[in-house]
Amino acid sequence: MAFGLSLSCAAGEDDETGCAIGSEGCACTNGGACDAPLVCLSDLCVDPNSSPGGGGSGSGGNPSTGGNGTGAQGGGTGAFNAGGGGGGECALGGCKAIDVLFALDGSGSMAEEINALSVNDSFTAIIDALAAINCGDIDYRIGVTDDNDGGFKVPSGWTGADPWFDSTSMTKEEIAAAFKGAADQVVAGSGTDVGCEHVLTSSRDLLNGDATGFLRPEALLVLIMVTDVDDYGAYDQANGNDCGIGCPVTPPYTPNAMYETFVALKGGEPKGVAAIVVAGDPNVAGGTNFCGQPGTCCSGGIDCLVFHADRLWAFAGMQNGANGYTANLCAGAQTVPTAVETAFTSNIDLACEEFEPPM
Repeated sequence: MAFGLSLSCAAGEDDETGCAIGSEGCACTNGGACDAPLVCLSDLCVDPNSSPGGGGSGSGGNPSTGGNGTGAQGGGTGAFNAGGGGGGECALGGCKAIDVLFALDGSGSMAEEINALSVNDSFTAIIDALAAINCGDIDYRIGVTDDNDGGFKVPSGWTGADPWFDSTSMTKEEIAAAFKGAADQVVAGSGTDVGCEHVLTSSRDLLNGDATGFLRPEALLVLIMVTDVDDYGAYDQANGNDCGIGCPVTPPYTPNAMYETFVALKGGEPKGVAAIVVAGDPNVAGGTNFCGQPGTCCSGGIDCLVFHADRLWAFAGMQNGANGYTANLCAGAQTVPTAVETAFTSNIDLACEEFEPPM
């Protein structure tokens, strides 16, 4: 990333109180910047990865996380508080409803990761973290889709009124069981052509054309994408690798165009959209496979376990303020539930506090 210089109040200078501008707990620069990895929230630099009440990070050192905001913060609730776990005064405003869409890569190489996410103990902990956002009492919905425009996934034999799972009509245990059943449908296979996986594009197409009423104006939209490849990756195009093979489909949208679609679905409010990406960090040069395709973790030039997710990382980086969260899948299958839970207790908690639902 490039460092931006402000003509006044540059990072490192002291304000009138003696607090170093850009450092944790101090004012942001005039351009809304802070020292990495801090983010600017209500004109103060805060650590999006600190746990509620002032503890350490909940990531266990595995996921690579960060708030990938691109602009200055303004308005909002007026004071920082990671309210998901208590330990401080709760925000007076912010969201009280969250719509969560999981887009999961259904290729065989992702079965272990999806199983780690959907096992009862892991997903119950994720639900607890979600329900506790912004000091709790969150009304949430959870939907599941795949990487190949498969629509909402539900358990086999599902008889629910909607193809997603709602906290107002289902218990935590029922939602965890339903998610496991839906995830199993993804693991069973999505029929995606090799190299054509597209969790982000599938999410965009599903929500943009949805007639089920999944999205609510008052709810923060959280997109969770889990994959070991990119979304229609450039290296998966026939002219993007040494083998001359790949996906016959040209990416229909740029990450920026998809971001603009999601913002439009939220009434033009960027603070209403957030993203959690668990995939291959493109900033890690882990080698290449035998076709020269770049990976985050590879083995001796033969194959890679996880490939670079350039488009997904770019999408996360477009999110407002702390609304983007990324984690490197190479840390292992358990990274997936850990990253999602950590994101809920940090970045997404902040995003919820900053999002003021329309009146």
